[in-house]
Amino acid sequence: MWEDPGVSEFEGFDLQNLDVDEAIVRFQGSSKKYLYTLYEECYGCPYSKRGRLKPEPGEDYYSLTLTSKHAWNFRYSNKNNATLHANKKGLCDITDVQLGEFGVYEVNFYDCTVQTLKEPVYVYSPLIIAFVLYACAGLLWTIGSWLHQKGYLKMAIDKILRRSTRQMEVEMAPGTSQTPEEPVKKRVRLKSLDTFRGISIVLMIFVNYGGGGYWFMEHAAWNGLLVADLVFPWFMWIMGVCIPMGIRSQLRREVPKHKMLARIFKRSLKLFIIGIILNSLGGWLYLDKYRIPGVLQRFAIAYLVVASIASILTPAQTSQYKGVLEKVADIAILWPQWIIHLVLLAVYCLIVFLLPVPNCPTGYLGPGGLHENTGPDCIGGATGLVDRVIVGVTHIYQNPTAKHIYKSGAFDPEGVLGSMTSIFQVFLGLQAGMTIQVYTDWKDRVIRWGIWGVVLGILGAILCAGSMNDGPIPVNKNLWSLSYVCVTSCFAFILLAVCYLVVDVQGIWSGAPFYQAGMNGILMYAGHNFCYNLFPFHYILARPMNTHAILLTECLWGTTLWVLIAIYLHHKGKFYTV
Repeated sequence: MWEDPGVSEFEGFDLQNLDVDEAIVRFQGSSKKYLYTLYEECYGCPYSKRGRLKPEPGEDYYSLTLTSKHAWNFRYSNKNNATLHANKKGLCDITDVQLGEFGVYEVNFYDCTVQTLKEPVYVYSPLIIAFVLYACAGLLWTIGSWLHQKGYLKMAIDKILRRSTRQMEVEMAPGTSQTPEEPVKKRVRLKSLDTFRGISIVLMIFVNYGGGGYWFMEHAAWNGLLVADLVFPWFMWIMGVCIPMGIRSQLRREVPKHKMLARIFKRSLKLFIIGIILNSLGGWLYLDKYRIPGVLQRFAIAYLVVASIASILTPAQTSQYKGVLEKVADIAILWPQWIIHLVLLAVYCLIVFLLPVPNCPTGYLGPGGLHENTGPDCIGGATGLVDRVIVGVTHIYQNPTAKHIYKSGAFDPEGVLGSMTSIFQVFLGLQAGMTIQVYTDWKDRVIRWGIWGVVLGILGAILCAGSMNDGPIPVNKNLWSLSYVCVTSCFAFILLAVCYLVVDVQGIWSGAPFYQAGMNGILMYAGHNFCYNLFPFHYILARPMNTHAILLTECLWGTTLWVLIAIYLHHKGKFYTV
């Protein structure tokens, strides 16, 4: 069986009680000395005391059950402090110890060595097998669609031939005449936009359903970029791409500005209310502790600001630029909006880097808690302070990703200041959408999206100095930092260009099944949140569910069900929006 440890017990250790990505480490050393550990994911943290190396009653060794997601550092010391500075040396320091799932290890402080007593299991087999199975399913889907189209084409040709034969017979009859009908021009919908949105929402459902328990499918503890950190900004960015289309359509129909603004406000209000309702999932109904910020709330705020500015300042004509400006007409047409959004960014930076925060360094961007011993309330610096003052500490998220590792306090990743950079990210999406409106040639679109992707990628690398933790503005989803906006938007521009090429230009791929999922994005998001703990989307497959194979099976099952629902709704022509 996948990830089977082989034995239920090893040298007195019960392996069946281990959870996914856990290992056992036993230590040898003097019972009068102390063990300190430092998890490498806890950047800038001190070593934390575990206790004396004194075995528990009935045991031969002092042992710990530790996570194997990231490496560990062990220190052997005669000092009895709560923490030890990471830069100082102990009697024995063993660093960068990478454990494996269901493995058993021995750390010998007498000779400062690590030995593997029982080899860990290989955890990536389920992921590889699942990838192959879904790739084969996708290939079969593509072949089946192609065969269906070929059959449908043959039927259509036969029908046309039969109709032509009847037409010739009619024309041969005296006193009759036929006038050819004008072809009806249909508005072409870019399937790549729905495909992009579908990729975002399906990936969001997958990671929200656990991502099979793999660490790289989770959110980064603080700084950094993992798979789960990509989907939310992509979803917001593609919302921005679609804004110019709606505005241009209303401008062509000469819809009054006040009606346009009213529709924008109405849609934003709906999103905000749905988000507030979804925050009650899990039984959080106490109004004195009710969380106010949230994912859809951020969508609502960003859409309200970006779409309102665009509806007021977007001109009715896009072909007003000639000469050199024609090459950058999609940017030039938005220059007043660029000024407004850059001013908002400047205000954001002034608040983040200059606002004094009690008992916290000015301009601090870290997770607080154990990080540099700054304390739990220092999390996020000015970003966290603004939320605690405006929203209230009881009305923000109480379990941020940094809490477990850094021992940080409450912090909301969808807070006030992060909404300001989210607004800019949606505007970057609007810029991509304006490229569609201004340029009709596919090469013009792809080249410009590619340039935007490269420029934003370089800018993001400069802001974070190519480092996860040591740059001036690290890539950080919790803070929705400016470097995070640039890097995720870089990937978004490139992904859209690729989808546009293979789906709309070359027709190599129909976009299925992501295209269908993207057509009902809001339903998919709200539905998968509401049904998370409901059968058949969620269930207990086995006890204990302590392997990636079991967790991945359940996760893929729930995600696939939502994709099938999206395909069915698309087949029935049912599309739900706000």
